[in-house]
Amino acid sequence: MVSDIILNRFKNLYEPNSKFDKKIKEIKFDGWKNFNNHGLPPSDHTSELWKYTNFSKLYNSEFSKTSKKDLELEFTLFDKRKDWNTIYIVDGFYDEKKSIISNEIVLENALNLKNLKYLSNQFGSIAINSENEMIALNSSLMQDPILVSIRNSNKINNLQIIIVNSGENSQSSSFPRLFVEFSPNTKSNIVEMYVNFADNTNKNLTVPVIEYFLREKSEVSHKRIQIDQGNSYYFQFDRILQNEESRFKSTSFSFSGLLSRYDIHSDLHGINSDCSFHGLYITDKNQHQENEISTTHSVERCSSDQMFKGILAGKSRAIFSGKVLVKKNAQKTRAFQKDLNFLLSKAAEVDTKPSLEIYADDVECSHGATAGNIDKNMLFYLQSRGINKDQATSMLIRGFAQEIIEEFQDELLIEYLEKLLDEKIPNLDIEGIM
Repeated sequence: MVSDIILNRFKNLYEPNSKFDKKIKEIKFDGWKNFNNHGLPPSDHTSELWKYTNFSKLYNSEFSKTSKKDLELEFTLFDKRKDWNTIYIVDGFYDEKKSIISNEIVLENALNLKNLKYLSNQFGSIAINSENEMIALNSSLMQDPILVSIRNSNKINNLQIIIVNSGENSQSSSFPRLFVEFSPNTKSNIVEMYVNFADNTNKNLTVPVIEYFLREKSEVSHKRIQIDQGNSYYFQFDRILQNEESRFKSTSFSFSGLLSRYDIHSDLHGINSDCSFHGLYITDKNQHQENEISTTHSVERCSSDQMFKGILAGKSRAIFSGKVLVKKNAQKTRAFQKDLNFLLSKAAEVDTKPSLEIYADDVECSHGATAGNIDKNMLFYLQSRGINKDQATSMLIRGFAQEIIEEFQDELLIEYLEKLLDEKIPNLDIEGIM
């Protein structure tokens, strides 16, 4: 039974009589109904998904509602790229003044438009309320859904989605929701960025859900960056539906929050479709990072690849759960998984669970996972060449991370991530392993 205390805390954030389109209202109501039945995770049908997650602090927190506001944000990384379309979402609300949208992309702001001309039938059906309690919570509490249609097949479409927690509200909560549709034969670069400006005394809750719908022969290069202050609760869900001969290539970089989860899933629904999910995350102190990476092969002749790397310091903990489901008719499937972890402290812990669930007999699939400490022989070798211990340690960490960073294939992003990592490494809690 769902605790009345938990329901009442979130009921204060729920607005059933919002001015949304009828379909969005139905999705909100269904999300709230689902949340009423199951509450915060874990529930009976999702216990395995959340088996390593300690929700005790979240259960005891009460979050405030955010409001739409104009803020001058001191964040200029993406402001340099005026040739990119940019969507700013600040505290859960679309910031039209700061955003830059060209005529080549159709964007509708559901809060301001009652009848949505381009509302896809797929909205709310890729990220399903019954799948996960946090998706249901996002659906019920989404404040300002954004609908995007990318249609230009004559050039590469560039779109940045920047989700910001301003830190203006104490114990704030926000539930960004986006739906992005790619027309046939389009090629697109997508960058998702989450930035938390809240100070260490202000713990907040952010639950973004983004649905990507790829029509036939569309190609998406997807980059995700999460820069947290280590003090927030952050649960992100990317859900992808791919039609025939579509391509979705994703690379992720995360500085964890107090409790963070990145959950990405693609359904390879069309023949000859392909996806890859690669990522790097860094945890420190008492941070907790989870990565739920999954792919469903629904039809034949599709391929997928998963590779995540973790760097863990202090008393942090990380969980990697990678799953590939190959359905009965999905013959000629190719699917690969790999999870690699670098432990910089004896107190750091990683739980890794790559898994394959295969119902077809003509497939090529593999999975593997490793976890290890700094190689003392390599460290000694570097020191014997006149490199001090701190510099040698930093070189080994950078070397482990660089493979994923290079996959961003964007000079501005690579330079930014390398700088962040160089600033982070000297402050990591490294102890007891050398």
